Amino acid sequence: MGELTLYLIVVSVAIVLGSFQFGYHIGELNTPKSVISCEKLPKETISHDDNSLLPCIPMEEGEFGLLTSIFNLGGLLGSLLSSRVADTKGRRWTLLCNNLFLFIGSTMMGFANSYSILVIGRVIAGIGCGVVSVIVPMYLAEISPAEYRGVFGVMNQLGIVIGILFSQIQGLYLSNIPGWRIILITASALSIIQTILLGFAVESPKYLASKVGGYQSAKKALQQLRGKTEVEDEIGGWLQISEEEGLEGLINNQHDEDNISSQQQQSSSSQDNIEERISTTSEPTVVFHARNPNTDDFNIWKFISSPYYRPAFKVLLLVQFTQQFSGINAVIFYSTTILSRLLPTSSDLITVYISIMNTIMTVVSAYLIDKAGRRTLLLYSISLMSLASAILAFSITYELALLSSISIIGFVATFAIGLGPIPFLIIPEIVDTRAVATASSLGLSINWISNFLVAALFLEIRGIFGGRVFYIFSVYLFTAYIIANRILPETKAKTVEEVWHGWTGKYIKS
Repeated sequence: MGELTLYLIVVSVAIVLGSFQFGYHIGELNTPKSVISCEKLPKETISHDDNSLLPCIPMEEGEFGLLTSIFNLGGLLGSLLSSRVADTKGRRWTLLCNNLFLFIGSTMMGFANSYSILVIGRVIAGIGCGVVSVIVPMYLAEISPAEYRGVFGVMNQLGIVIGILFSQIQGLYLSNIPGWRIILITASALSIIQTILLGFAVESPKYLASKVGGYQSAKKALQQLRGKTEVEDEIGGWLQISEEEGLEGLINNQHDEDNISSQQQQSSSSQDNIEERISTTSEPTVVFHARNPNTDDFNIWKFISSPYYRPAFKVLLLVQFTQQFSGINAVIFYSTTILSRLLPTSSDLITVYISIMNTIMTVVSAYLIDKAGRRTLLLYSISLMSLASAILAFSITYELALLSSISIIGFVATFAIGLGPIPFLIIPEIVDTRAVATASSLGLSINWISNFLVAALFLEIRGIFGGRVFYIFSVYLFTAYIIANRILPETKAKTVEEVWHGWTGKYIKS
């Protein structure tokens, strides 16, 4: 049995600081928007000499929308490049180097004296967050004990929402001149802190095990994480899983005499077969990749065009598009702007309440996902978001401040219980091992691009429709609910084949 050792907790915190930075960058521009963009300062008063920083940087609504959304294009680039680097150099090394992007991007934004420098810094920070979005959940999964995998699985999302909350709280007190620069520079300090903590962390033992000659390094890293010397059973479990999934291993290292002796002393009959293979071969089969193993000829086009994967592809498209076109990031990025006319003195505080609710409901969802099932939670989440979005549109249009506050908080809460965590959680449950990395990469790309479109266009569309823009989101969510009710299977405690057998009555054979 695995144990939650102090060292494992410290390593986990070091890793999750990446997700925390991701969330921080999502929320950092929301509250100080009016200050950063000089909305409350006449442009003719904005001047500086060569050695001073501007009090703010003039920009129109569309320009601020681009500044906010360009982060997602950087994220898309970082996410596409990260898995190959992680497989080549390791998870820890990738996160360490990635802090250069996070530090440089944040520093450029904090000391920017022009719109173009702000944008470049935002793109660079986005690249770093794209890397984080791929590496952090992978790293956490590979160090977690089997019995705590659910807890570790939610840590990534929890890190993100706490990061958003932290940036919103800062915004309450620092949305002024020059406080907004402190908000942006704070992220640089976070990257330094993570770099220091990662200096004490071990590499993922499963990654080490996948490298030629990496058995002993993997064993040593696992011993540190588990706080004990006898870890052969867990490594044997990796072997069993890899063989069941038809993966080929890369370990190439002879066991030392102590390792052989400890294996021979195992008495459990259920482990006899595994022990025999471990003790009689010099190359145990263990592999854990960020990319598809032994499927170099498998690509996104083959996934999209294959009848075998078509039902899963439809579900993937639905959940990824719906997560972003629900309008959730319009609220996360611009909640202060949305509520500022109705609640000029308390819109900043409502933004903090939104983030607090997001954090609480993310924890609740971790409990509910395995109790209620993915399909049930997702359908409830989408339908309730549709209702909350319609109420929000109505309350903003008719200037009902209290109802606007309640509905926008409810909108985020219902997102967090289902549509927030499930779209990526469900991918390995509807797609087999051969295609899971390709499907995840496709889903992530769709997610980043959709996020960019919503963030870039929302302020302009809101300028045309006002609060009624949320009717558009509501109609989309209602349509998505109808489609999801028809094509979304339940995946709880089922293999991929069981999912589609039970849902369609047949399973398309390749």
